[in-house]
Formats: sequence, structure tokens, C-alpha cells
Amino acid sequence: MRVGLLVTCLVDVMRPEIGFSTIKLLEAAGCEVVAPESQTCCGQPAYSAGNRDATRALAEKFLDEFEGFDYIIIPSGSCAWVR
Repeated sequence: MRVGLLVTCLVDVMRPEIGFSTIKLLEAAGCEVVAPESQTCCGQPAYSAGNRDATRALAEKFLDEFEGFDYIIIPSGSCAWVR
């Protein structure tokens, strides 16, 4: 099973161990884990600020980057909600 991992801003900057633990857990379950290098913010700050154009652009970018995965893993409830 091939899964895409969205590394959230919080995981990337403040809690990278969450990302590494997520990868370790998924690989132990037999998953191939890919974190696309071109990924960026989930769009929550733009959404919360009411910037619909930026939110849409980030959503479309996300769809392009994560197309083709069996599952997408997002270790953040609020980022997953925006996606």
C-alpha cells in the first residue's frame, strides 16, 4: 500500500518526531510512505483569514501532489479538516 504523508507545519517546525514516528508506524504496517518534497501548507491560515483564492490554489496544489496514493496520512486533525 502506497501512502502519501502530508507533513504539517507544526510537525515540520515544532514536532518533527511526530512525522518520524508516523513513518515508522506506517512502514511497520507494510506501507510504502512518500512525503512529496513539493508539498506546502495545508491552507488553513489562508482559509481562516478568508483568502479564498489562496485557499483554492493550495487545495489544487495538494490534489496534484497527492494524486495516485492509496491513502493520504495527515497527522493533524485541523489540517486534515481543511483538506
